[in-house]
This record gives sequence, C-alpha cells and structure tokens, in this order.
Amino acid sequence: MASRSEALPLTSSTGAIDQAGKWFWNFLKSELSPFPGRAWTVGRMTIAATIVMLLVMTFRLPSGFLAAIFTLFLSRENPTTTLRAGVRVVAAFAVAAAYTIVGITLLLGDPLTHFLWIIATLFIAFYLVRIIPDYGTAVGFGFMTAGAIPLWDEARLSVNARVENTLWLAFAVLIGTAVTIAVEYAFRRVHPTTDLAQGIENRLNIVEKVLRNISSGSPADDKLEKAVSLYSGFGTSRLRRLLYRSGYGYHFIAQMNATVALLGRLVDLAASLLLIHPHEPLVASSADRDRCTRLADAIASLRVDLLERQLPRAINFPVEPEPTKLPFLLSMERTVALIPDAFAGSTSLQEFIPEPMNEEIRERLLVPDAFSNPAHILFAIRGMLAATACYVLYTSIAWPGLSTSIATCIITALSTIGASRQKQFLRLAGTILGGVIFGMGAQIFVLPYLDSIAGFTLVFAVVTLISAWIATSTPRLSYLGVQLALAFYLINTQEFTIQTSLAVARDRVFGVFLGLMFMWLLFDRLWVRNALDEMQAVFSRILEMFAELSEQLLKDDRSEAVKRIRYLRDTINSAFQAVNAQADALLFEFGASRPRKMRIRADVRRWLPSLRTLLLVQITSSQYRAQKPLKELPTSIANAHIAFETNVALVMRAMADDVQGNSTQAPADILASAAKFQQDIRTSYAVLGRQPPPEVSDMFRLSDSLATILSPLYEEIHSTFTNPEVGVDYRSSNRAAPGQVPHNP
Repeated sequence: MASRSEALPLTSSTGAIDQAGKWFWNFLKSELSPFPGRAWTVGRMTIAATIVMLLVMTFRLPSGFLAAIFTLFLSRENPTTTLRAGVRVVAAFAVAAAYTIVGITLLLGDPLTHFLWIIATLFIAFYLVRIIPDYGTAVGFGFMTAGAIPLWDEARLSVNARVENTLWLAFAVLIGTAVTIAVEYAFRRVHPTTDLAQGIENRLNIVEKVLRNISSGSPADDKLEKAVSLYSGFGTSRLRRLLYRSGYGYHFIAQMNATVALLGRLVDLAASLLLIHPHEPLVASSADRDRCTRLADAIASLRVDLLERQLPRAINFPVEPEPTKLPFLLSMERTVALIPDAFAGSTSLQEFIPEPMNEEIRERLLVPDAFSNPAHILFAIRGMLAATACYVLYTSIAWPGLSTSIATCIITALSTIGASRQKQFLRLAGTILGGVIFGMGAQIFVLPYLDSIAGFTLVFAVVTLISAWIATSTPRLSYLGVQLALAFYLINTQEFTIQTSLAVARDRVFGVFLGLMFMWLLFDRLWVRNALDEMQAVFSRILEMFAELSEQLLKDDRSEAVKRIRYLRDTINSAFQAVNAQADALLFEFGASRPRKMRIRADVRRWLPSLRTLLLVQITSSQYRAQKPLKELPTSIANAHIAFETNVALVMRAMADDVQGNSTQAPADILASAAKFQQDIRTSYAVLGRQPPPEVSDMFRLSDSLATILSPLYEEIHSTFTNPEVGVDYRSSNRAAPGQVPHNP
C-alpha cells in the first residue's frame, strides 16, 4: 500500500508535465504556422538584412549589427509609414549621438562627473522609453547611448577615435533604414496587397465557408478546420499592431480596430461551432440553414465593403429571433450586426456633418501626462538603478564584454511584473538560441570551414529567415525572433571577418544574463503592480472616461467640448492597447490565483470589442452634437437628449464602480431610456405636424446602436463583478488616477 500511495504523486506530476508539453507544442504550432502574407513579410525582412550585411562586410562599416537589426524593427504596413518610422529612428540616433559627444567630451576628464553623466543618461533613456509613444524611436535613444558608453570607457583609444566610433553607430542605422525602405518599395510593386487587407479577407472568408457548409449540410474538411483553428489561436493582435503602425488616418484606424476586434470574436465563435461535432456535418433545421445562408451573405457583403473601404451597409437581424438548435449562431449574428456600427454614421449623416472630431491631428511626440504623472519618474529610477548596477559591476571586475547588460535593461523594461518578465524570458530564450545555439554553434561547426563571403551569406540568411519568421508571430512570441537575430548579429557582424572566437560570444551572452539578473533583483521589486492590477485599473478608467465623454455632449461650450472629446478619444484608444498588452503579460504571472486571473482576463478581452464599437458610436453622436448644439434644438428634443445621455453616463459609472468593487445603485434601463428618447422626439415632431428630418432618423439609429451594445455589456459586467469569487480582486486601491492611463511601451 505504501509503495502504491507513493506512486500516485509521480503519476500526477507526470500527467502535469505531459499536459504542459502538449500546451507548449500547440502554442508553437499556432504561433509558427504559415498564414497568407507571412512569407512575403519574412522574405522582405530577410532580403533587407542580408543586403545590409553584405554592405557592412564589403565596405567594412563598424557597428553593423545595428544596421542589420533595424531592418527587423522598421518593417511597417506600407512603405510610406516605413519611411516615416525610419526618419524618426535616424533622428533619435542623431540626437543621441550629439548628446553623447557633447556631454562626454565636457565631462570626460573627471571620473566622478563622468559617472554622474552615465547615471543621468540612463535615467533619460528609461524616461524616454516611458513617455515617447513610438517605442522604436524611444528605444533608439537608449540603444545609441548603451552602445556609446562602453566606447567612451575605452581609455586606449584617443578622443578622436571614440568620436568617430560614436558617429558610426548613428550612420549604421541610417544604412539599415535606407535599405529597408528600398526593399519595402520594391516588394510593394510586386505584391500590392497589404498584410492588413489580406488578414481581414481571409478571416471573413473562413467564417463564411463554415456557415455555407452548415447551410448545405456538408461537413467541414480538414483544411477548413485547420484554417479556423489557426486564426482562432492566432488572434487579432498582429492585425491591431499593423493598424497601429500603418500610418492611416486616425478615424479609419479607430474604425478598423473595432472591426478587427469583432472579427476576432467572430472567428472564435466559428471555431467553437466546429468543435461541437468535428469532422461531421452539423444537423440543422431548415430555418437554421436559412439563417446561416443569410448570415454568410451578410459576411460576403461586409468583405466587399471593407476591402474597398466603403461604408458597410447596415445588417438587420430580427430583434427577437426564433429559437435555434445551433449553439453560437445567435452570438455570431449579433457580432456581425455590430460591425457596421463600428462605422456609425450613415451617408445622410455624413452630408450634414463635416466631421469636426476627425480633422487632422498632429502626432504627439510625448504622452499627454509626460510631466505630470509621477509613475514615469519611478519607472525611470527603477531602470536607471538596474542599468547602473550592471555598469558598476562589469567595470569593477574589468570585464567590458558584459556591456550588453545595459542594452538588455533598456529593452526589457516594461511597466508591470508580467510584461517585464515576458520580455525578460523571451530575451533570455532569444539569447540562448541566437547567441549559444546559432552563434556559437556556427562558430564551432560551420564558420571554420568557410573561406568566402558566399558561405557566410547563406548562413546569415538562414538565421535571419528563422528570426523573421518568429518575429512575425503574435506579440506573445514575436520578441523572441528579434532577440534571436540581435544575439546572432552581435557575434557575427561586429567585425569585418568571420568571427571564430568563442570569447566574444561568451561575453555578450553573459552580459545579457547580467542585465536580466539585475532587472529581476531591482526593476521587478520596486513600485510595481502585477499585470492583473494594471489591467483592471486601466479597464476601470476606460469606463469612467466613457461616462465623461457622454457628459461632454451636454455642454454648451462647443469648442471646449470638442477639445475634451478628442483627448478622451485618444486616451481611450491608447488604453485599449494597454489593456491588451497587460492581458498578454498576465500569461507570465503564476501562483494559486492564476485560474481566477485567467477567467478575468478572458472576460475583459471579450468585452473590449463592444467597447471599441461603443466608442465609435459615441464619437459619431459627438460629431452631430458639435454641429447641432442643444440650444439650437427644440426644447423638448434637447431635454430628451439630456436625459438619455445622462443615463448613458450613469450606466458607464455604474460599470466602473462594479469593476472597482464599490457598491452602487442600479442605473436606469438604457433600452427603455433609448425608447423614451425616440418616442419624445416623435411626439415633438407630431406636435409640429411634420416628419422627423433625415438627421433625426440617424439619431434614432445611433441611440439604438448605443443602447443595444450597452445594455448586455452592463448586465455581464455587473453579474461578473458582483460575484464574490471574482469581484474581490477589484478594489478601489486599483483605481487609476484621474486623467492618467498606465503607459505600456
């Protein structure tokens, strides 16, 4: 009996290991599976990096690793945006180079002032990472200074030589940028379809095929099931990233963000529908087959409209449809019906409104609270302490090869434990793969047998192709590909010859380990919250800002209201990005409460698409209100509008209170409020003896859309956070400060 009882824990442990191994294998399959357009993206990255390497080796350009790695950093959705991003990065390196040369040459003579300059520079680098929205530009300054600090510590070199090497750092990035832009333009002529358009079209296509198979009574083939499973597992994070970096108009990005979020939800529902009876046709009634056909036709119409960038036509399904035996069908219908609402504002509405909310807005160089949020200062202090500790250690033991630790600290610094650990884990894995396995492995088994640049080019291209393939995964894994390439380039493109010394690889890999160790000891221990706390604080603040946005519609001062609405719109969209980032980071937090955290994460991610659509409906309503102030409307209609928008704000604040764990009174029924709003308007025009004009009809549709989205959202959030098992985690202490949204680079 004793031996049998002792064997049970071993069996349980073995089962857990097997489950973890199965999950990890499925995760890799999902992340690394090919999708349409991936090969083109990887191809242009590989070609650009290889051309840069040949230029570095041929013309003996110092700091070639920077030129090569930025070919992976700079790739964007279209060549014009790549050009803009490249200009910003080159400008950041130029400013950092000027700052470094002027600062160090003035303070080089005294060791104390030199050390103080390094501390101040590291503080500035981390502060910029926090307050500059464009992470590539912000980290460019840090990269430049992290590379220049060890250069200026080389006492054997003259001042002129150190200045020259510093300038080469900036020039290397210019070379990489120029090559990347040229390759992007060349590829766009050969392959004009954008990755974003292809991703949207493919997702709509597979959902349409699933529905048509059900309507015809045919089973889904293996290819279709694999495609649905692939896109469901892959999610929409890459499409959101493409949109964020696309350079398209701001309003178009906001509309497409909401559409992409709803599209991801639609694919998940289709995948769930197929899981019920795999490899077998779903038995559906004749009414259900007709509904599937109508839904497939609606999706086909949506696909055409979205790809041609036309206003999607409204999709109307019965308010109270007949019961169905097909699970998820009703949810799919509601999700598809929400997509046109993301483009709220009919053609007639656009004729009356010249969209004052959507006029061209200059890109912000800094986040709005750059100099008012103390969290930015604390973030910079944490990063500065970790990087300074690395600098003091490797200079104390006279091991300059560990200087890669400073760059490690800069590029793994994020605002929460989960996000930072995610970057650190991927950085470590990328260093092992790129530095130890590919870097040292090539030095031992391949490079000693090569006697020409052709052989090294082949090795370089293969490693770059692998790195680029991983880098085009979702944000959960893409950072690994960049770090793999960086570690390999650091070893093999620093000198103008094939590197066969293992000491170089050893030093640079150990430098990464040193940086990760001090980030764990210092950065992850000071003034941080876990990813769940950060996510719930941002989500609560989003709901509060929605309430404030509704209140702006009731203000008499039009110009001030428009300014505030623009600010709220920008801040809410940034907060959506922050919530998604923290949700991904939450995967890297473990402990006894992990199952509950995963449940909360799933709920929040499920609610975000509705909130994105809700934002666009409110912005369109704001556009109308900006042109038709309340004082210009009949008194009865103005009063009805005030009552409706006041109820919207009350519902939003009630949801925020639920998320924070605060007790609150139940708000008014928003569906009943919308119906009363519409009835009051009809009554007012009936008294006047005429029909409501077209713009008022649009107000009806907007209020319907808003109430239809908001009512079920409130019910779900209220029922979730009044559940003691969940709501206990949402406390007032997690509430974000007014006007401040946690920033996540």
